Amino acid sequence: MKKLLGAVVVISLGLLSLPLHALDFSAHGYYRLRLEVSNNLDLQSHASIQQGTQGDNDRFGTLFFGQHRFRLEPALKVSDNISFHSQIDFLDNVIFGNNDTRQLKTFSPVVGTIELPDGNGAFGVTGGQGGDVVTGGGGNVNVRRLYVDLLTPIGKFRLGRQPSHWGLGIFQNDGNAWDSLFGDTFDRFLYIGKYDFKGGNSSLAFATLVDFAFQNTGDPAIDLLEGPITGSSHDTYQFTQALVYQRPNFEIGTYAGFRFRNGTAGTVGTALRLDDAGNLVPGPGARDGNTETFYIDGYLKWQKSFITVQAEYVFLGGNIGTGVCIDAVDTPPGFNSPVPNPICLNGSNKLATNLAALEVDGKHASDEWKFISGFAQGDSSPLSKRITQFGFRPDYHIGLLLFQEPLGTSPAIQVNGETKLGNKPITSNFVNNAVYVGAGYKHRFDLSHIIPQAQWIKVGGHVVTAWAPSRTIDINFAEITGISTLPRVVNNSSWYGMEFDLMAEAKFFEHVFWNTTFAFLLPGGVFDIKNDDASNAILPPENPINNIIFDKANPAFAVRSTLMFEF
Repeated sequence: MKKLLGAVVVISLGLLSLPLHALDFSAHGYYRLRLEVSNNLDLQSHASIQQGTQGDNDRFGTLFFGQHRFRLEPALKVSDNISFHSQIDFLDNVIFGNNDTRQLKTFSPVVGTIELPDGNGAFGVTGGQGGDVVTGGGGNVNVRRLYVDLLTPIGKFRLGRQPSHWGLGIFQNDGNAWDSLFGDTFDRFLYIGKYDFKGGNSSLAFATLVDFAFQNTGDPAIDLLEGPITGSSHDTYQFTQALVYQRPNFEIGTYAGFRFRNGTAGTVGTALRLDDAGNLVPGPGARDGNTETFYIDGYLKWQKSFITVQAEYVFLGGNIGTGVCIDAVDTPPGFNSPVPNPICLNGSNKLATNLAALEVDGKHASDEWKFISGFAQGDSSPLSKRITQFGFRPDYHIGLLLFQEPLGTSPAIQVNGETKLGNKPITSNFVNNAVYVGAGYKHRFDLSHIIPQAQWIKVGGHVVTAWAPSRTIDINFAEITGISTLPRVVNNSSWYGMEFDLMAEAKFFEHVFWNTTFAFLLPGGVFDIKNDDASNAILPPENPINNIIFDKANPAFAVRSTLMFEF
């Protein structure tokens, strides 16, 4: 023991005598508290109309909750060339009264609910269930990102799990804004360089990105090859090249690349079938296919005096292997099975999607104004071989309600009096199948001369409206099943409605930020429960699907108050 202690002392003294490098450690972040109350997000009032066998479309009324998030972003600078960066969330969006971190979800009216995966899947990372070493699950600590920056004479290399953001954030969004919930993260190898043109007024930045979007391979030294052997045939990789030309008041760039995955075409995957309760459950039947997609994302920024204009356009194309089958109609009692085999989007399907957004900001003295518009392509035929619907990233917001909260409720499709489909939101929690325009205004009041601890308060409003380029509901049961006596359910309306937001935000004590927003939504015909197909006026007696009874959508409102402490 004495020899051991002596060795420790000698080693410690030796380390102290070595030249010390200037380690620079910092840890910025914030603590965010959010309270939110919403009323009538399903846009239906209780017993607004007697639905008979269809049932009441009102699914819920008022929702109220609070949320935490403590975000820490430690950074360790080893030298002028090497630095480590991380992002760690504590109580990441944990609801008051709960003790676990749940996977954040995006909802698509076409493909259903998508749980963002623990690892790097097709939609990035929100963090996994980790950190709770006492109970072994749940987890109130979320290590979102960890990477190293290496600065070299030929450019900078960034290696590790890192954020991904480009342009306005409609396709790649890091979720670092104060009101964000999600955030795109990739296990990535990134190289970025820059060339300055003569005169020093312009430059060209270029970047190469290699992403491990999904890997199914295990480490044999860890898993000991005892379970099912996983290989690399289903791994997904992504390669991107970015170019940005910059001038003092002008910037233009492109973010283009491709993603590929060997789906081992012909492999049986998963089919979604309806159980007795009307829920989609997995079963055998789908066939996987290869994914060979590409994307081109162009971004433009122009500044002049107090005006800033930003625009982004995205096109996604190629082939994507869905591996999905849908048996859309269950077999009711006394009715022969309309679909003997699942309806499958087998193999690789064509992908062709367009997205675009425009923002015009103005700041003059104490006044701030903003104009927004955008387009997200839709698809009225979810079972078609051509996929045209993708949507914005969920952290790009155009309002407090529209395309941020799931809204409306779809018609309750009943077969012989039993509800099999429906009662799901019409819109998702991200901009999808929409053309929108909006405008907002804020006025800034200086409070420093009145309250020494306060800096400013801003008061203003925002209005936004949107239309659907494709039908939100168009279900042709005759086409799906091949049985001509079955009806079609169609909503021909295209107007989502108009949202009015009133907001107030302030900054105190240099590091305290507060925002409260009240939103009122006047819904459009998209959210009305109805069937616009005239052929349903006279249905044959053998038709097992009940008529859709008209039920007009009702207004909704929400209030969100956020208090954030920055450090």
